[in-house]
Amino acid sequence: MAESALVTDGLWRKSLSAIRSLGKAGLDVAVMGDSRFTTGFWSRYTRERIIAPTAANDHEGFGHALLSALRRKPGRILFPMEDASLMWVSEHRDEILSLARTLLPPEESLRIAQDKGATLEIARQLGLPCPRSFESKDADEFAKHVGALEPGSFVVKPRSGSGSAGVAYGEYQPTEAWKKHWERFGPMLIQERVPPQGRGRGVSLLFDRNGECVAEFAHERIQQYPNSGGPSTDRQSVHAPELVQWSIQLLKRLSWQGIAMVEWKEDPRDGQPKLMEINPRFWGSLELACRSGVDFPALFARAASGESAGPPPTYPAGVRCRWMIPGEILRYLTQPRAERESLCRFMKGLPGLAEEWDPQDLQGAIATIVCTGAYAINPRYWKYLRRG
Repeated sequence: MAESALVTDGLWRKSLSAIRSLGKAGLDVAVMGDSRFTTGFWSRYTRERIIAPTAANDHEGFGHALLSALRRKPGRILFPMEDASLMWVSEHRDEILSLARTLLPPEESLRIAQDKGATLEIARQLGLPCPRSFESKDADEFAKHVGALEPGSFVVKPRSGSGSAGVAYGEYQPTEAWKKHWERFGPMLIQERVPPQGRGRGVSLLFDRNGECVAEFAHERIQQYPNSGGPSTDRQSVHAPELVQWSIQLLKRLSWQGIAMVEWKEDPRDGQPKLMEINPRFWGSLELACRSGVDFPALFARAASGESAGPPPTYPAGVRCRWMIPGEILRYLTQPRAERESLCRFMKGLPGLAEEWDPQDLQGAIATIVCTGAYAINPRYWKYLRRG
């Protein structure tokens, strides 16, 4: 295995999970972030801190800093953790691959994975179950189409991007409001709404340079924030062989290399799982897979180095992990009282169940609290606070 790794987007919780995993595997870890309040900077496993713009806020500045870091120490394993940083690396893959080791899907495959409409079209060609979806050519057609649908029967999503930003769950809005929604979040996909009672499941996969799946993991979400739909805050490992098979089939069609999570939701009307989207980067619930015994960051490092990964790791069902700060706290505070568990039950299992907690990395655990508090007073991050 290579001796050094570079993790971008060190603010995010999944980056802290990757840093801990790589540090425990014996790698020297460098972390990129945009301020001294970058959570990953303070993990005991971080050996180098690189203050640089994020790709989401300064595409050019991020690229300059990344290339400078790789030229200073070529041969690192590169972990682009967010959509914007992954896109920059993909767009400059020839230069990146001359300086670093990483795994990237083909450019066209990445484009399809980041376009929900294109993803669903490929899935339909494969005969995989999908919700009915509609695309519009512009904001006017989109607003007209949405206006003709029964409120509550549909959901609109940005065709590109991940998370809950831009997602609206079919409530009534005037035509002009829907047009502004398109203008704010970009081209939208209109999709049949799978009832919220359906179980949400994710299948996480790693493909090596030969396009072979070398690691697989499935989880089920228990809670989420926002409550109406968003990142999972409480989840557990499950065995879902059919979903794993379908997910591998989908990504093999795309000649995939590297990491991805395929999201599914069970339709309670017929019990059939339906494909939601492909997340083509490391996912927010990464810590759950690591605690279950499928250490994706370390496996990614081996695969990126060209090492044989051996048979896919096995894992037990029922391992649980919670995103506490601030995910579960916000979920609990904004959930309707009738649906909310008692405070005693909410606190049960802590701190051990919290993904932030690691007795071998108390610095990182404390930094999660301090850095989250610092970002909470920055208006730039208030968009992540949503009720409902």
